[in-house]
Amino acid sequence: MAKRRKKLEPEVLPDPEAWMTTFADLVSLMLTFFILLLSMSSLDQTGLKDVASFFQNAVSIMNPGAGTELDIKPPLQLNKKTDPKELVLAMRQNAHAILANSALSHKVKGIIVRNKLYLRIDDAILFDPGSAELKPDTKAALKRLAKMLVSSPGKIAINGHANRDSAEASARYPDPWSLTLARAAAVLHLFEKEGVNPARMSIAGYGPSKPVSTNATPLGRNLNRRVEIVVYQ
Repeated sequence: MAKRRKKLEPEVLPDPEAWMTTFADLVSLMLTFFILLLSMSSLDQTGLKDVASFFQNAVSIMNPGAGTELDIKPPLQLNKKTDPKELVLAMRQNAHAILANSALSHKVKGIIVRNKLYLRIDDAILFDPGSAELKPDTKAALKRLAKMLVSSPGKIAINGHANRDSAEASARYPDPWSLTLARAAAVLHLFEKEGVNPARMSIAGYGPSKPVSTNATPLGRNLNRRVEIVVYQ
């Protein structure tokens, strides 16, 4: 049998210009890298200025000597807000700013639940044990808050709460329901004197019926003794 001849493969010569493709990719990557560096260097100056300005404003809120720089939403802006969530967020911001450097500074917890603003205050800050008379130093702080509520839209519910183991019973307030109701009324009367429309306000004394924490620990019991100012539409 005749031997088959091997099929000769065509000889492929290397492309002498192939290196240009790799070089072009390298140049493109380097160009992108230097453009990125240039953009970052140009942003550093303006970016650092913005960051510095932000922190200066933030510090001024906590600095007693810079109280005039607080970011408080004017009443007209509050009334123009149609989104309930935006409205309560703005009111919470205003409340914390207004109470800065007062007896209630950092002692009012603002909570938003279903577009309602809950301003929660420990009753021991507002009242002496067994008493429904507001402490003098907290009256001044609550008057600030009343000024904000006068110009803020919505209804206001003032609720008093106690814990299950409350030992504040007295001849005048024999049970926690009467005491918490009297404390809520004390806050309402102060707001009314400061110009808040009484038709917008309501009060309730819930006693120990609506705890927010456990009554098994001292911390939980303290959290349950509270006054809540609820602003809602």
